[in-house]
Amino acid sequence: MQKKELPGAVRWAGRVLGVLLWTVFLLVLLLFGLVWVMERGPSPTVTEIFCRSLKETSALKWVPGIFRSEEELEALAAGETAADETEAMNVSLIHIAAAAPSAAENAAEDGAEELPDLEVIDIKGGTYKGKLMIVRDPKRVIVGTSDNLGRQGGLKLPQLVEKYDGIAGINGGGFNDESGRGDGGTPQGLVITDGKIVYGSAASRYSVVGLDADGILIVGKMTAQEALDQGVLWAVSFNLHGAINGALVVNGEIQTQNLPSGINPRTAIGQREDGALLLLVLDGRSVDTLGATLKDVCDVMLEYGAVNVGNLDGGSSSVMVYDGEIINTVASVTGNRYIPTGFIVLREGSD
Repeated sequence: MQKKELPGAVRWAGRVLGVLLWTVFLLVLLLFGLVWVMERGPSPTVTEIFCRSLKETSALKWVPGIFRSEEELEALAAGETAADETEAMNVSLIHIAAAAPSAAENAAEDGAEELPDLEVIDIKGGTYKGKLMIVRDPKRVIVGTSDNLGRQGGLKLPQLVEKYDGIAGINGGGFNDESGRGDGGTPQGLVITDGKIVYGSAASRYSVVGLDADGILIVGKMTAQEALDQGVLWAVSFNLHGAINGALVVNGEIQTQNLPSGINPRTAIGQREDGALLLLVLDGRSVDTLGATLKDVCDVMLEYGAVNVGNLDGGSSSVMVYDGEIINTVASVTGNRYIPTGFIVLREGSD
């Protein structure tokens, strides 16, 4: 009996499918090969950066475990879990004027150069670029929150800034984000607004990044009650891997024990000796800007005069808004994310 020949279209479709399957197989093989080289290659430095970078993500933190054992990853993180204490802050190093002059007042004197109360500077480094916002009156900055923390989804940063009638803002503390699918509504750690604990507990210890009534930036490990006792009115917390202290610079000194990190988008807040706040967002995870390490964050902040610096949520959450627009390049392919907290810059005269 003569064998029936398949129609030409079916044969063509079968060949195309075969080529596609073979291509996918080769791509997966190549991907696994690249991961193996990064995790098991000859360079310990590359391996450490690669593993740390992915462990800092929500969606891909499982990848380092493909070719690395749990014991090896725990050894890699050993320095992080020990990074708990930092130098005690000396708030007397910050000298905030009784009333920050407006831009118009700065220019009132003949020949005086106008100093805007809010300034945005482009930042560029070896593997990163981003924005630095200088807010000369620190009392204009508060912590804004989405509605019903822990009970409903968060807000995108432009919505959060608009909620408080702000002029600008950056993302704030961490939030529950299992596998990168969190709704941004449940903070991780402490949230203090207007001198009240709105998320967290008084006796629990957190990595605090906050502002007191004078606009002085407070960073370090402490209980929520200790933060309130120091006069903190506004605060969030962010623990990289759940262990790292968020204090990056204290009294002008880099806290090197808190710096182990990969290369990722970063958000941080710092303060100069004159009280001006430095809001920093560094982009990453793209062809033209891979991202920054926490050491990079410190270097940028120190270059612009920071005395104290606190680390905030990074990655695809890193975003800066000014005058209703996002002015950095957000890493997430779906755009800026829903978040529970942000540092909001109020409009002049609204505080």
